[in-house]
Amino acid sequence: SSCGQMSAERRRLFNYRPVCFAALVLAAGILLAESLYPVNHLFRLIPIAVATAVAVALLLFRRARRYAALAVVFVVGVIAMSAASDIYDSRLPESAQGTFTARVTSEIISEDGTLSFYVDRLYVDGKKVSGEGRVYVSFGSAPDFGLGDTVALKGRLMPESHEPFDTYFASSALKGEYFVVYADEASHLADGEADFLSRLRVAVKRMFYVNTDSDTAAICTALVVGDKRGIDDDLYESVQASGLAHILAVSGLHVTALASAAMWLLRKCRLNSKISFFVVLALTFAYVALCAFTPSSVRAFIMTGALNLGTAFGLKRDLMSSLGLAAFLILLFTPFSVMHVGFLLSVFAVLGIFLFAEPMKRFFVKGIDRVCPSLFEEANPSVAGARLLRTDSCDISEARIRGRAEAYDPAAGKIVTVKDSAARRVLIRVAEAVLVSLAANFTTLPLAALFFGKVQTLFLLSNIFILPYMMIIYTLLLIITPFALITGLGGLLGAFDFLLLTFTAFTRAVGAVSFASVGVSVSVTAVAVAEVFLVLASRYFFFTRRTRAITLCSVAAVGAVLCTVFAFA
Repeated sequence: SSCGQMSAERRRLFNYRPVCFAALVLAAGILLAESLYPVNHLFRLIPIAVATAVAVALLLFRRARRYAALAVVFVVGVIAMSAASDIYDSRLPESAQGTFTARVTSEIISEDGTLSFYVDRLYVDGKKVSGEGRVYVSFGSAPDFGLGDTVALKGRLMPESHEPFDTYFASSALKGEYFVVYADEASHLADGEADFLSRLRVAVKRMFYVNTDSDTAAICTALVVGDKRGIDDDLYESVQASGLAHILAVSGLHVTALASAAMWLLRKCRLNSKISFFVVLALTFAYVALCAFTPSSVRAFIMTGALNLGTAFGLKRDLMSSLGLAAFLILLFTPFSVMHVGFLLSVFAVLGIFLFAEPMKRFFVKGIDRVCPSLFEEANPSVAGARLLRTDSCDISEARIRGRAEAYDPAAGKIVTVKDSAARRVLIRVAEAVLVSLAANFTTLPLAALFFGKVQTLFLLSNIFILPYMMIIYTLLLIITPFALITGLGGLLGAFDFLLLTFTAFTRAVGAVSFASVGVSVSVTAVAVAEVFLVLASRYFFFTRRTRAITLCSVAAVGAVLCTVFAFA
């Protein structure tokens, strides 16, 4: 019976993960609603009516009833995006010329004789304008106002424009930006005080800039709070060319590192696993709030919470389902995220790791076995001595990949912790770094080519040699920054001027290599075909090798035809 059940499971096109398919269908509904934005709003009723009819039809058939929920989710996606667009448009102000009052909500950045900052509570002719906006003003001297102050702006008010599938618009919409002010004059009206998180961000940034040089301060600010605006353009181009730009955007790498470190510390303190879960959840939420709830950090927060929930309460952990849940919730409450570059790169990077990292790792472990055989024997685990009868923390195949496990030693008659040789564990860690980087880039390179028009060729070197080092730097920053902020010992941060020399020197060296960043031009169709091809090539696509090969060749052929047609259309 169990064999028959497994056979039926293997015959499915994909295994049963409802939340993943719900996220995919929700995204489809959102994208369709966005494509209908320029036309009459009544046209939105067509997909809603069709999907509702499909849901009703599916409910009539017993075996198909479970799929009716997907049709409902599609309707929810169309409605969510339509509502978000209408609400955003209703809050857009009209163009205006004159003098306005507003409250400064960010630090003031001076560049090439122009000041830029964000404001809210903007009043035009006594009427309050919704949301935030960016202000640009020519200024010859230092401003006499700061964060939280009320200012008078004399100039021109321009509303943001909603362009379908525009990534810049999506970024503005997610930040709650509704307007831009080009001011000729800006003057102080009244003192004020900003909210706690804004003041904390500014305090952290000021501490970095006071105690370190400008490049170090900008990098530390990007690492801790995800604000990259202070990084020199030449340096940031070098960072992008090296394939390390993701380090400077608070994402899953940072949130997961914080959550893992906190969970490890609480475990060492022998705190109850359920209490530890809520402590870590609160800590990561506070950190995501400090980073202004960027889509990538929110995605990481939800995923980390879902996985830690399974660990704390003894539930089954499923990586793909946690990713699907994170994508579903983000898209449901912030539909514009579907067009946000940071969100897309974050989701597809994690997707690539889940699809390919583990199979590639198991393949490479077989090669490592020839150089450094494992203590964990699969074929004959009952051999005396170092060969282990069984493992308690994981199965033997998993123990061979990890390089360590809690296991029963028949000679000692007790559970012991056994480690493979140091050389083997180092080889496995290097292989992991290489394969995780490769897997993430499999699915993000097409998107990078689409959005940025270029791809990085030396990302493997960067992720092998610099990424682990930068994660150590990040961990040190998380420890020293709050300590220095509380005690006033900001001078401790001066050490990062030297610690970050390796990072800046490496990225500038790579950025100077002519082929480190290669220009590539691709279409949306090509990207969609590439991503479908990769998913079908993964371990989650349950077909025989022959059927899989035929399917992949068919997808490639159809994709080539579509790309050719659209290229000459």
